[in-house]
Amino acid sequence: MTVRRRAHFRFLCAALLAGGTWLLAWAILLAGQLGRPVAMDQWVEQSYARKLAIAEAVSAPRVLVVAGSGALFGLDSAILEQALGRPVVNLGVNAGVQSQFIRRYARQALKPGDWVVLPLEYPLYHDRHRTNLAFTSYWLSHPGIRRMEVSAVQLARLFWFTSLQRVVDGYAGLPDGYRVEGLYGPHNLDERGDQINSEAARQEIWMREAVLNSPVHDYGAQASALQANWDHWAALAQAIEAQGGCAVFIPPAMLDRPHYHVGVEREYYQGLPREARAQGLNFQGAPLAFMYPESSFFDTNYHLNAEARERHSQRVATLLQEAFATCAAR
Repeated sequence: MTVRRRAHFRFLCAALLAGGTWLLAWAILLAGQLGRPVAMDQWVEQSYARKLAIAEAVSAPRVLVVAGSGALFGLDSAILEQALGRPVVNLGVNAGVQSQFIRRYARQALKPGDWVVLPLEYPLYHDRHRTNLAFTSYWLSHPGIRRMEVSAVQLARLFWFTSLQRVVDGYAGLPDGYRVEGLYGPHNLDERGDQINSEAARQEIWMREAVLNSPVHDYGAQASALQANWDHWAALAQAIEAQGGCAVFIPPAMLDRPHYHVGVEREYYQGLPREARAQGLNFQGAPLAFMYPESSFFDTNYHLNAEARERHSQRVATLLQEAFATCAAR
């Protein structure tokens, strides 16, 4: 071996050793803070705790609303309760934690005979291998979720893309006397789990701007068979039905944009009910019919203000009356 080759070999060995040492150190840092609470997760954590307590206290059979914050802001459970003749509990909190945690909490709340309505935000149908900041942080605080619900790709992304600041926050834990404040959290939930204090008159300038500047999504272009998780949603629906209940999937309320009515996006929204049914889901309603103008939204493109929520809930109640009557007749 020439001197140059020996030098190259030593450099390669040193690089591999340094890389391996870094990976091991990072793995140890990650493992050491798993399961530790952090402030950014607490509004979700405490909201679910409140909602699960509400659900536990209500005698079955009930109606459970399962989705993210679109349902939290978007459905008036009292209206649904009057229309359906059953107590309603809204389990919607945050779509950012993704479908794995949403299904986990739904299973935790489920009782025999429950009807479940799922106005899922569209990304929740195609997040099998995806991660985001909210999911990453929440998973690190709750690493006990079943392995089958978290793909190897997601685990790899969690390892590579978790920020050092999130790890530091995990080791630091919650500050002394920490309290959840602001718009989101258990302090802004009513007795059925719905969001309160979201009337149009309460909309601040920054909230209005957040609605106006909200992204125009490309859910149709981004949807793929590799990311689809129809089987997990179908398994939840089957578990509900096995206990004598019924699961109905409906479109969420979402800010309308011209982009959603042309090309690939229009095909996606028009075809979603058919695709969902083909995958074994009882999907009712047309997505494009549940899109509303900017004046209906409070602080995001999924969060209706209280007045629009009432109008939307009346429409949803009519849709669900027929859907659940069909289930009950089986």
